[in-house]
Amino acid sequence: MSRACCVGFVLAVLLPASAFAATYRGRTIDGHRFSADILNDDFGALTGAEVKFSGWNVTVYLRGNSQLHLVLEDEDIADPRHVRAHDDTRGTDWEIDVRNLREATEGAR
Repeated sequence: MSRACCVGFVLAVLLPASAFAATYRGRTIDGHRFSADILNDDFGALTGAEVKFSGWNVTVYLRGNSQLHLVLEDEDIADPRHVRAHDDTRGTDWEIDVRNLREATEGAR
């Protein structure tokens, strides 16, 4: 395979993945951990969690090394206190209350 073909293939694979990022107030928030509480109608509130965004995906780190892998309803977060996400594995909807998102993005200016 020629070098140009290999470079083209790598770009075709990587560019779509990097084109989407979770954002708040126009700034990407991917890759950072934020303190959060999560709420589900069936399970109730789970406090003291951390969340890490990656495009449409969000990983929730719970106490005791448990994790939830959720998909954001919208990658552009309007209200950090009410971020909606879905757990495709369990078929449940969650609401995430990200506590330090505003402070983290204001400090990045």
